[in-house]
Amino acid sequence: MKRTLHSSFTIAFMLTLAVLFCSSVLSAQSFRFRDRTKPTAPTGLVVTATTEHSVSLAWGPSTDNSGSFVYLVCCAPTNVTVPQTETSHTLEGLQSGKRYTFRVYARDAAGNLSSSSNPVTVTLPGEIAAPTKPVVELLDVGPTHASLSWSSTDDGSIIWYTTFIDGQPVVTLNSRTATFTCAVVLVPTGCVPLDQDTTYAFTVRARDFDGNNSPMSDPVFVTTDPADPNDHTPPTQPMNVTAEDDGGFIIVDWEPSTDDLAPQSLIRYDVYVNGELRAVVVGQTIAPEVDSLFGDSDIAVIAVDTADNESPPGTTTLN
Repeated sequence: MKRTLHSSFTIAFMLTLAVLFCSSVLSAQSFRFRDRTKPTAPTGLVVTATTEHSVSLAWGPSTDNSGSFVYLVCCAPTNVTVPQTETSHTLEGLQSGKRYTFRVYARDAAGNLSSSSNPVTVTLPGEIAAPTKPVVELLDVGPTHASLSWSSTDDGSIIWYTTFIDGQPVVTLNSRTATFTCAVVLVPTGCVPLDQDTTYAFTVRARDFDGNNSPMSDPVFVTTDPADPNDHTPPTQPMNVTAEDDGGFIIVDWEPSTDDLAPQSLIRYDVYVNGELRAVVVGQTIAPEVDSLFGDSDIAVIAVDTADNESPPGTTTLN
């Protein structure tokens, strides 16, 4: 028997309704059977140990109908996730002398969060002492650089060191050694290079995790070497200079120059914008924040060795 167009349409319509109905039933069942039971709250939260920078916690276990959950420890600088199999945890990197209040929650795989445990409040012991006065040692010196090391001790695990040249802060580092090529860096060009045959006073101060400063180190007087009187060869010209507008600044980079005597790590690059010196970097081939002017910018990069010999400029134009 031949079906009419009307009967074929009716059958297709009925099939569509059946599919939609089944889909709705499945969605309703899925909604009805979704896990909406939150885990029980952890119990008996206690502080088991403290140091100046840590707290150890322990608590009674939670339960959940799904059998799978994790613990959330709140509220250190960041919340910490602890596996279901553990009911204790040590929080590190806290600030000595500070008061903290902690709670623990359980969260299952469906995202249900338990009520909080009882809160516990603890004040960590205060810092016993600031770091010791750093001891500074000269490792190496040249016409335009000086390498130094320093050491200090502290009851905490982290120490920052600020180096001063002639009483001015130059850099703060977590390391215990550095090579200095700039006497001052907080200037518009980013660097005031060390001069040849010049004496500088280096001092170092240590700072711990809580901001306690050590006494200033004894000064170490460093006299840079004179320039080599036989060095008259400039570095090679910086090649492939490129510039990119970075919203108020220009990012300038180039390929490294080479020199007959100075290593690349000690070659200085002076960056000019429209004839004005805008940045000075040493041993790097990028100037990331060069002050820009409105309109076209003619950019020139000149390489300078440790005897102040200047290369021909590498140039580009930024429209």
